[in-house]
Amino acid sequence: MQVAAPRRRIGIIGHSGTKNLGDEALFATVIQNVRRRLPEAEVIGFTINPADSRERHGIECFPIRRLEETRAAVTQPSLASPEPNASPNTPEVIGTLAAFRRTVKAIPGIRPLFLGSRWLARTIVSVLAEPKFLIESYRRLKGVELLLAAGGQQLNDGYGGPWGYPFTLYKWTLLAKCAGAKIAFLSVGAGPIDSPLSKFFFKRVLNRVDYRSYRDNISSELMKSMGIKGGHPVLPDLVYSLRLPEPRPAPSDGARAVVGANPVPFFASHYWPAPDPVRYQEYVHKLAGFAEWLDRSGHSVLFFPTQVRADVITIKDIRAAMNGSGHSPNLLTARPIQNLEDLVSEISRADLVVANRYHGILISLMMNKPVLGIAYHEKSRELMETAGQGDYVLKVDSFTVDDLIKRFQAMEANAPEIKKRIAERLTPLRNALEAQYDTVFGLIGVRPPASREAT
Repeated sequence: MQVAAPRRRIGIIGHSGTKNLGDEALFATVIQNVRRRLPEAEVIGFTINPADSRERHGIECFPIRRLEETRAAVTQPSLASPEPNASPNTPEVIGTLAAFRRTVKAIPGIRPLFLGSRWLARTIVSVLAEPKFLIESYRRLKGVELLLAAGGQQLNDGYGGPWGYPFTLYKWTLLAKCAGAKIAFLSVGAGPIDSPLSKFFFKRVLNRVDYRSYRDNISSELMKSMGIKGGHPVLPDLVYSLRLPEPRPAPSDGARAVVGANPVPFFASHYWPAPDPVRYQEYVHKLAGFAEWLDRSGHSVLFFPTQVRADVITIKDIRAAMNGSGHSPNLLTARPIQNLEDLVSEISRADLVVANRYHGILISLMMNKPVLGIAYHEKSRELMETAGQGDYVLKVDSFTVDDLIKRFQAMEANAPEIKKRIAERLTPLRNALEAQYDTVFGLIGVRPPASREAT
């Protein structure tokens, strides 16, 4: 009796699970390309929120770090918390708490002592729990032939510092190597990297992998400056190779041209690593002023998020700042966006797009929409230049409403030529990504399709 050969196993690691649809698009495109080359393979994910990733992508997923365990590890109540069985709404409890806080604050050194004790307790619990998590992760990696890092801005320490994602990647590449897997970082972005410890982690990560590429020259040059050995090839963002879902039908939005607007919570306290309320309000009022002009000049406006938790707050703030125009019938009602199909369906309603987010720009370009980019990082400018739209980019920290209006008018006037240029640029970008996948899957003996093998 012939024994069936075991299924091949491919792992994907990334930022999936944070409600950022750009990261979900990256994860989806890697899954697509794995299944095109190895239709029978078992694909497993390693993500920030495995339950969300499992539901979105239909594959088995596991956590890349112990967020839940860390949050639940310390049950000691805060000094400002009510007693567990007390009702927080009674005047007696409120008065008792106020008196307790005053008493605590009056004791010299008690607050730093409490905070230090709580940090120490959490650290001890975390250290004790880490070996168990590492052993479980190693077992999950056993049998994985190839671990793919699914693009995105993975090489940065802007959120969480060196002990956030830099250390996470360091652990996982080490575990994958110990488990016998090949590792490939595909079109990843880099920066900001401020901590010397983050640089230490990333240097060892990238010197350990079997293949790496970056999605822009900025990232490549940053890695070169850190003294990382080997080549630093630049390949397009992975989303260019994604087969987008078909948009759902939408009601007609009338005779007006529809402008899709994709803001980012620029310096917002609910999102930005180092918030600045003044700069955030300046940004909000600029986009509100632009939306008012669009309304007056015969356009309809459709706001859409790509980070479905943070962006929607900023959209509400922009609408509230529109001096009464926030309820204009020309501000179209957005349909709920929770997944990539929802996002594609909303962008399909737009004739032109003004976008802040990297993948808000990119997915709009893939749908052949003329895009005016408001760049908060040079990576977005480079993305626009690659697509032939380098003339239609403004810097987020210095643009004015007049700048936005003038650049938008130029883009609208040249829309037919822009759409033609975008279409011409997409094919070579997709071809470059096909060749990259051929190279990476060659690491585990998978031959490219005959049509490309002959070239």
